[in-house]
Amino acid sequence: MARANSLVSKALSFVGRLQLIKATLASMQVYWCSMFHLPISNVNECFRVLRKFLWGSHVRGKVKWSSLCKPLKEGGLGIKDLKTRNKALLLKQVWNVLTDQSFWARWCHAYLIKQSNFWSIPLHGLHSWSWRQILLLIPLAKENLVYRYGRGDKFSLWFDPWMHGETVHVLYGHRVIYDAGLGKLALVKEVICEGRWCWPPNSRDLLEVQQRV
Repeated sequence: MARANSLVSKALSFVGRLQLIKATLASMQVYWCSMFHLPISNVNECFRVLRKFLWGSHVRGKVKWSSLCKPLKEGGLGIKDLKTRNKALLLKQVWNVLTDQSFWARWCHAYLIKQSNFWSIPLHGLHSWSWRQILLLIPLAKENLVYRYGRGDKFSLWFDPWMHGETVHVLYGHRVIYDAGLGKLALVKEVICEGRWCWPPNSRDLLEVQQRV
């Protein structure tokens, strides 16, 4: 944080220091936030440097840092919270994987996901640290995703969390796939007929799914 310790920065007023934090200092970690889940020790050190710079080297913080990170309309100063930004940018990586919108996402599908589904990848020690951190965000991603069925040709019938925020496989187990006779790679469109749901009535679970959707 050499910029925060420069003589020019120290000569700024409180408003000037605040603007420098919001425009430059708090944004310098964007690249790393989008690539890795930052260790809490690094996040706390960044908070310490920015807090010290904002209030002055010899002045104790007058307001909790978490309060300063709130939006202006909520009484804060609009400083971006590093932990929240880190999580949001990693969730963007999850979105890129789901929509296959980048070279990195295509690489993940080819070498990490392969023939599996992103939502059903088991978490184990063979994965790299950064990939494990992305997989750990799957529950949070499920909570904040809204699926629009459309023609049903974009996502998995069994493994995408389109059913009230959860996957059919998690709710009913592997048996429901066998009972339906549609295979693991089935898409949602295979149970849509002329704009209506038409699940195979082969078991009690499938009948329940038909009612729930």
